[in-house]
Amino acid sequence: MSSLVVETLLIGLGTYLLRALSLALGGRTPWPDGVRRWLSFVTPGVLGALLGPVLFLSGDGKVALDLANPALIAAVPTALFAWWSRRLFPTVVLGVLCYTAAIYWL
Repeated sequence: MSSLVVETLLIGLGTYLLRALSLALGGRTPWPDGVRRWLSFVTPGVLGALLGPVLFLSGDGKVALDLANPALIAAVPTALFAWWSRRLFPTVVLGVLCYTAAIYWL
């Protein structure tokens, strides 16, 4: 087995165990307020860490804050729609359509 396959399996196993433990313990054990407050920042932090490089960097790692960046162009209407609708599936569909259109026209 290649090292990439082993690494992927270990990451998947770790993710599964963390989620399974938090679900198993979370239903029976009350979380302290400090931990709950800290956990409320995890989702925006992870989302920012995942989307930041995609939106603001080009393929070669340089900052791309111009109108030739299709991801940035597609993110604006998608973010506005997500804020307005608060619905995940239509937002994902709109984001894919906007990104496809931006790639096609740019």
